[in-house]
Amino acid sequence: MLDWNKIKSKTSEFYGEAGKKFRQYTPESFSKEKKFVNSLVVSMALMTMADKKAETQEIITALELINDIDEINDLNLTTEAIELYEFHIEEMEKAIASSQTKWILMEAKLLSELGKMKAYPEYPPMIEALIAHIAQSDGNLDPLEVVMQDKILRAIK
Repeated sequence: MLDWNKIKSKTSEFYGEAGKKFRQYTPESFSKEKKFVNSLVVSMALMTMADKKAETQEIITALELINDIDEINDLNLTTEAIELYEFHIEEMEKAIASSQTKWILMEAKLLSELGKMKAYPEYPPMIEALIAHIAQSDGNLDPLEVVMQDKILRAIK
């Protein structure tokens, strides 16, 4: 069971009240850097939910990574990135609880979004390293997490 209070507390610790709205998907007009941030967040959320359950430690690890990534901080997108990550986790939990079909559709849509990174070969190595870290952050590398890593890497490379 997720400890949303702990997760929300950690988020608040980093940023306080968020005043920005975010976009769920990446419009083509976004800059290369914004597309990277969105792809990074989607990758991290997919990796967190790869085994169809969110572990509090995986979410805390992802939030700490978002907080520490210079590219996100330099663009002043940290709050937006955290909001987007939480949004995706919550939506994926709903899809998983609802039906296998909804989960498959959501996963496919998000993986399709990641395909926008193919145009920017400098970013996939960082995404690869971060999703590997999230996958192992709970001390258990589940076979479903390995499958999701492969899906993400195929989408971005």
